[in-house]
Amino acid sequence: ASGSTDNTVILWDVSTHQPLGPPLKGHTGPVRSVALSADGRILASGSKDKTVILWDVATRQPIGSPFKGHSGTVLSVALSADSNTLISGSVDRTIMLWDVATGQPLELPLTGHTSLVWSVALSADGTLLASGSEDSNIILWDVSTRPPAGISFNNYASRVSSVAVSA
Repeated sequence: ASGSTDNTVILWDVSTHQPLGPPLKGHTGPVRSVALSADGRILASGSKDKTVILWDVATRQPIGSPFKGHSGTVLSVALSADSNTLISGSVDRTIMLWDVATGQPLELPLTGHTSLVWSVALSADGTLLASGSEDSNIILWDVSTRPPAGISFNNYASRVSSVAVSA
């Protein structure tokens, strides 16, 4: 799957290198991030329109209403291995954890970065969340605690544009 500045998402056939049907339309701004669930059934897309849309890959239709809560562009999205939790990082310097079933936030937005959040990643067991920011910091969040607790790592002279985590 891919997202574009034309506000659409395209699902691709990797064997033919062709789109699987027409583009998915629902965002009103450029799509900045996409993520597939582990089972490939759900696609999340984050956009400059400040929303996240969940898509049913089989039907190519949105699942519920767009997730609204960020006050800036959504730059990064990730889904938990069980597809029950969505994570989003934004220009508004926050990370949000969402309940996929209800579309509602699980927590108040996670704060700790002093600039936009470029990347979020969740461990396979769903307990650790990494976030990378324009502020040159990585925060490793323990999302098994309430509220989630974060530990900051800073070893960069400029933005952290991508993160990954395993546990």
